[in-house]
Amino acid sequence: MIPTKNILILSLAFIFFTIIGTISHETGHIVVAESLGYNTSLHYGSMNYDNSELNNKLDSIYSKNKYQIENNLPFEQRNNFEEGKERLESDSIKITLGGPLQTTITGLLGLVLLLKRKKRIKNRGLKIIDWLGIFLALFWLREIFNLIHSLGFEIIYNQGNYFGGDERYISEYFNLGSGAIPVILAITGIVISMYVVFRIIPEKFRLPFIISGFVGGFTGFIIWFHILGPHLIP
Repeated sequence: MIPTKNILILSLAFIFFTIIGTISHETGHIVVAESLGYNTSLHYGSMNYDNSELNNKLDSIYSKNKYQIENNLPFEQRNNFEEGKERLESDSIKITLGGPLQTTITGLLGLVLLLKRKKRIKNRGLKIIDWLGIFLALFWLREIFNLIHSLGFEIIYNQGNYFGGDERYISEYFNLGSGAIPVILAITGIVISMYVVFRIIPEKFRLPFIISGFVGGFTGFIIWFHILGPHLIP
């Protein structure tokens, strides 16, 4: 008999960390964007940054030198135009990297905490700090979810690519193909998650934890993306 109380508590924790994980992921993008000098805004499932100043500058140069640019001819502002394009592309990939880096680094910090406390967990059981480490380590679940979501979306809607999200754009930017980074991160996420569930969590909590993960993760996604999020930070 699985204690209903344990499932309820763990499900609520999964709901909470699903929301926190989403916000912190977008905050990772924002931290990088603001460090590069852009104004940003946070939304429930995304972020925006204002690069209109640089875009307008490039558009102005392009409109005045369209013929030269399209025919690869010299013109007075070519250096400014090329440097602006390079900065636009460079800043874009840096900001895109910010989200997955935040998610995976947080997950690794959680894993390191658990590894350092593994003997204590075995001898004394899980403490609050250990549960925190578990849920931080499971930030890696986002990488698994992203791959499953993009694969499912493609199977249903047939949009022409089985991969999506930040990971796809990062992979394509570095000429690795659209699936290399998504698949590598998803596999890493599976390995870390399996380790946490089957090597860190005591057997008596394991089944309630797995059930709660599915229930709480799905519920948290629905609550944040379809109920609370659009109203709190549209």
